[in-house]
Amino acid sequence: LVLVGSILGTLLGVAAGAYGAVKQYRAADRLITVFSFVILSIPVVVLAVLFKNAGIGLNNVLGFTGDTRLLYTTGEMTPGLDPWSWVGIVNRLAHLALPSLVLIVVGTAFYGRYQRNAMLDVLGSDFLRTARAKGLSRTRALITHGLRTALIPMATFFAYEFALLFVGATFPEKLFGWHGMGEFFV
Repeated sequence: LVLVGSILGTLLGVAAGAYGAVKQYRAADRLITVFSFVILSIPVVVLAVLFKNAGIGLNNVLGFTGDTRLLYTTGEMTPGLDPWSWVGIVNRLAHLALPSLVLIVVGTAFYGRYQRNAMLDVLGSDFLRTARAKGLSRTRALITHGLRTALIPMATFFAYEFALLFVGATFPEKLFGWHGMGEFFV
């Protein structure tokens, strides 16, 4: 749970932040900024409850009742299944979807804000203008030179933030009945 949430949240956050910086003050940047501020203003425990209720509502709307569900809201897997069979693995992934989505959304919003600021610091730099003058396309110069440079300060931030991810994972784990690293850490 923590591994999936941290990796996908980080990757999506870096991509959203870099895209928002490149499209500064346009509609995409404003949308990413509003999304980030709204998600960051909601406590993780409240966000987890909202996702759990949305999962239950989606199952009801789609007509999934009884043991068959699209999104599972409690437990790590359905009791009685072989955990290493194909059905057991798919069932476990279905149970993992909602709690992981909570961590992914929070990570995307969090890392997106910092990556946008780091990328904005790099966008006006001389080495990007030099790369463009040497014939690199704008996209290639931004990815090869700009994003790489903007990721350097983010690396220290990732290391610092990784410990807080365990604490943040505790609430979704408790609400979704998942026994994971957040519970172990606490």
